[in-house]
Amino acid sequence: MSALLRFEAVSLVVGGVRLFDALDLTLETGARTAIVGDSGSGKSWVQRLAIGLTAPTSGRVQLMDQALDILDQEERRLLRARCGLVMQGGSLLGDLSIEDNMRLAMGATSVRNTRSARRIDRLLMEFGLEQNASVLAGALSVGERRRAELARAFARDPDLLILDEPFEGAFARSEGLEAQVRRRIIPQGRSLLLLTQDAGLARRLCESVYRLERGRLVQQGAGVTAPVAAS
Repeated sequence: MSALLRFEAVSLVVGGVRLFDALDLTLETGARTAIVGDSGSGKSWVQRLAIGLTAPTSGRVQLMDQALDILDQEERRLLRARCGLVMQGGSLLGDLSIEDNMRLAMGATSVRNTRSARRIDRLLMEFGLEQNASVLAGALSVGERRRAELARAFARDPDLLILDEPFEGAFARSEGLEAQVRRRIIPQGRSLLLLTQDAGLARRLCESVYRLERGRLVQQGAGVTAPVAAS
């Protein structure tokens, strides 16, 4: 199997603080891996590194077998479009409706073609947003915005999902959302990198679970305490 995502000895220094020290991570096609860490441990920086929004201080990141450091901005953007993303804090455009945010993610902003429209309608229904399609994202509640982020993550039938605290703020519907995400990931063999504080969620959704401690990945499991590569 090919690796959709690979970190090779990645170190990252932000504001004079070393967040990661020689971080190794490999996510193969169809694999589901979670990184668990406390708030402030650097989980969100893993996502930024993975999709080329941040460059490592040292080491190399490969996405879809492409080394991000040798690609230009447009090439990185095209690779990023093959990923389904939920970012902590959200990334919906508040002055666009939920539907328009999803059309933008699909690259279908100018023409409402039948295929994209059907896919959007189906996702909105699955995530309980069919009545809010025309509502501006900025007017949504925190929980509604999170559901919209999740629906958008699946809009382009992504090769890789990178979900950072995907159910944050959606407490009343978290069980239903988890079940919906599970149905869209596991039976279809999608690749997943889950970044979360919730170790229980990590175990339920992923085959491999690692804890981010002091800038290193520690494999979770009986008798395993030393930092290891997630490969």
